[in-house]
Amino acid sequence: MTDYVILGSSAAGLTAIDAIRERDKDGYITLVSKEPGPAYSRVALPYILSSEKKLSQITLQTDDYFSANDVETLIGVGATALDSDAKTLTLEDGRTLDYDKLLIGTGSASRVPPIDGIDGADVCYHWTLADTRKLERQMTNAKSCFVIGAGFISLLTVSALIKVVGLKYTVVEMADQVMPQLLDRAAGDTLERVMRDKGIDVMLGESVTSIERQNGGYGVTLNNGKTYDADMIVCGAGVRPNVDFLQHSDVEIASGILTNDRQETNVSGVYAAGDCAEGVDFLSGERVVHAIWPTAIDQGRVAGANMAGDSATYPGSLSWNVTELFGLASASIGEFRDRDGLESIVFHNPSANVYRKLLLDDGRIVGAVVIGRSEHIQDLGVVQAMIRRKTDVTRWNHMLHGERINYGMIAYESLKK
Repeated sequence: MTDYVILGSSAAGLTAIDAIRERDKDGYITLVSKEPGPAYSRVALPYILSSEKKLSQITLQTDDYFSANDVETLIGVGATALDSDAKTLTLEDGRTLDYDKLLIGTGSASRVPPIDGIDGADVCYHWTLADTRKLERQMTNAKSCFVIGAGFISLLTVSALIKVVGLKYTVVEMADQVMPQLLDRAAGDTLERVMRDKGIDVMLGESVTSIERQNGGYGVTLNNGKTYDADMIVCGAGVRPNVDFLQHSDVEIASGILTNDRQETNVSGVYAAGDCAEGVDFLSGERVVHAIWPTAIDQGRVAGANMAGDSATYPGSLSWNVTELFGLASASIGEFRDRDGLESIVFHNPSANVYRKLLLDDGRIVGAVVIGRSEHIQDLGVVQAMIRRKTDVTRWNHMLHGERINYGMIAYESLKK
């Protein structure tokens, strides 16, 4: 009987459990999760902050699921060391677990930028439920909020806060546009305009150099010498893989834990998936960490299958982000920036805040970026499938220029040849 240990209770780990149980009904599975409480969807935390959902609505699995799948759960305790020769995992409470197959799905944590005084400030990040509760406490007595970074996490947080509390919001971003990692310049300009219309002060091309406590709040100094007062500070400077416990192990780590197309690490019997794993990008073939939900699910499924003796492979991850910000639906998938050799097809209606760009490589869609209403992004799952299948859309090029595109019809017709 195989001893499986799953380290991490989010998308990758839970999907791996399902994949294992589909193939091995009797193996012993132990789930270890550092975070206390039930497993939940991190991407849905802004809905908790905005009071649009309750925790029970974003919980991924209940205790009944684990008992039904004969999974032992060790909740509220993390790992401190891995001994791959002895095949043991040491936990924070001193316990040692033996394993035959181990999945590392420890996810990621908020990155702390190198800002003078940031460690002494009670800065709000937003990556865990505890972060959400901290934001709820601080927003109650605040009148102003300073936001470091205009990326995905920061803007999701502000978009949620603005629905429930009327603060003075100031956002500073080092790049020359908002959401630089997920939107092109035109889409970023559209989102920035909507933010300013909602009274948010947006400063681009600037950075924070220091934070000082003062009069119950903070003084935030920028690289241009200007100082801003704030009652609370939100920081979104990206995330980093939770791999510190592997520091003295034999597991190879670059930007994340190095994995092959079976989600195996360089150590026999040890797999990795999700935000902590580094694989290949489906389009470029370059090694990347895509800290997104769809990638975690896909990698967890492949890892779990192979842990149970299957021979599944993962063709590579695809950048894919879909969200709602300040009343606008926004999304990007695959390549979203122009470059030599790509054909760009753009639809833009500035008065309606609608923008879409498709990027084609030799007649095949390789990426898209969209800003608009929910109906403008609802078919991106079909676009993702077309990118994966390398669908040639040359015959339907004339249909790609209007506001609405029947991706389903194009995908269906392409399969008939």
